[in-house]
Amino acid sequence: MPLIKLDHAGKKYLPKTFDLEINPSDFILVSGDNGQGKTTLIQLVLGFTRPDIGSIESKKLKIGYLPEKAMLPMFVKVLPYLETLAKIKRTKIDQNLLLSFNIPIFKSIHELSKGNQQKLAIVSTFIGNPDLIILDEPLSGLDYESTHILKGIIEKKKNEGMSFIVSTHQPELFVHLANQHIKL
Repeated sequence: MPLIKLDHAGKKYLPKTFDLEINPSDFILVSGDNGQGKTTLIQLVLGFTRPDIGSIESKKLKIGYLPEKAMLPMFVKVLPYLETLAKIKRTKIDQNLLLSFNIPIFKSIHELSKGNQQKLAIVSTFIGNPDLIILDEPLSGLDYESTHILKGIIEKKKNEGMSFIVSTHQPELFVHLANQHIKL
């Protein structure tokens, strides 16, 4: 059985439905213009909204989710924030991931650049070794080097069995990783 299966799942306000199976090590790329259903698809997969049409079957999963606009606690220092998340998820911070992105861990989050805040949100998404990572516009604010680092991390984690859904307006950067490309 797949991790998640959507069978003609949809909402009444969308003129389309989704048939989708998410299996271990899948990389599902989602692209398309605004208003075409990318956010609705993500909300259905996450269980944030129930389908009006069709059905969704899901195993019990650990899901890491990076929304398009991450909400971080601005007046908390980076390291205590990550330590708290790790404690809640009963795990440890992935030091290699943290070092790869070179985030200044002793600063308050509000002192970080937009790019460093995005990198922190990405690192937060990976805490707890989820079965499925959903990244909605993960490249927002990232420079070329950080984009390259993120792609390398995704490829490594995918090879270790982690599944991904990435929604982006820059699908050409991820198409080589995708085993499915949903164009909306």
